[in-house]
Amino acid sequence: MLIRRLTILLLIVGCAPITFSNLQSAKMVRKGKLEYTPSFSSSMHTNSFGLQTAYGLNNKYNVRLRLERILIDFDGFESDSSNFIDMSIFNIKANITHLSFGIKYQLLKNKSAIYLPISLTKNDINSDIIKQIEPTYIHSFTLGKYFEFNPSIKALIPLDSDTKDYLLAYNLGFGISSNLSKWVIRPEVGILSSLSEGGGIPHMSIGLSLYQ
Repeated sequence: MLIRRLTILLLIVGCAPITFSNLQSAKMVRKGKLEYTPSFSSSMHTNSFGLQTAYGLNNKYNVRLRLERILIDFDGFESDSSNFIDMSIFNIKANITHLSFGIKYQLLKNKSAIYLPISLTKNDINSDIIKQIEPTYIHSFTLGKYFEFNPSIKALIPLDSDTKDYLLAYNLGFGISSNLSKWVIRPEVGILSSLSEGGGIPHMSIGLSLYQ
């Protein structure tokens, strides 16, 4: 019953309590250079600790990898806490691992980019893996030397034929630094919405990007 509940949750909600933050700008990591972004996210009694890395293949392409450890406490949910599903029936705690990797492509230098990752999400209870493709469009506005503004939109498209709910994540990220080419603090807020259901699930996140 526990396994069935977790599976139903992850499939019906379409990974709603799972990672949908962005925590990056449209800027590219230079060829042969690295970026590291540890982060923390909180969303509806869900806390996530993650790390993103990026490597510059050339001036147009980066490869990115993200690993997230997600802790969900369903005891904290109220019956109306989600418009997607009544979370109160899941009186359990769960630990989930999220891995995504893909290619980021520059559209306009330092202004816009597309990121095309594939994600794999697995809970600790069983061996089921939820597979998604998550095309993301990012636009960046640099304001002076110390501040940037990074709105993005991400589609979460299930690759499992049994899951038909498509989700959209709208994220509003900021970058604050005394040297944007060396390190950036990344506060971010966002909301996840379903194309077939009403309402949405918010998140608040913070990351720190460090550049080699």
